[in-house]
Amino acid sequence: MKISPDGIALIKREEGERLKAYRDTKGILTIGVGHTGPVDGQTITPALTISKEKSTALLLADIAWVEKAINSSVKVPLTQHQYDALCSLVFNIGKNAFEDSTVLKRLNAHEYHGAADAFLMWKRAGNDPDILLPRRQREREVFLT
Repeated sequence: MKISPDGIALIKREEGERLKAYRDTKGILTIGVGHTGPVDGQTITPALTISKEKSTALLLADIAWVEKAINSSVKVPLTQHQYDALCSLVFNIGKNAFEDSTVLKRLNAHEYHGAADAFLMWKRAGNDPDILLPRRQREREVFLT
């Protein structure tokens, strides 16, 4: 499967999209939707600005590893909404975390509702135990649509 335009929009809403380079919370120069690699073969500089189209193109390239992780790990049929919600989750938590997650275990056991509920386990970031809960609730809602 591949992410849909609605899935791309979901990730942009949840991650945020910035067309001017900025430093992320770890001080890494970032642009678009969390993109930290080269842009058109050039390292990101503080002065770099990109178009919305370029931001989307970078995100589509960056999302390839997410699609690969989901497509190789999930062994049950998915709807497009389920797939898009998983893309948002995996983009945020990473491949290794997803492959070891209760979300994936329940999903592959055909426990779709249980998998949706397991999204809510991924609510912590840094020292804040619930900072990501609203995002996970929105992803869960998309998954169950």
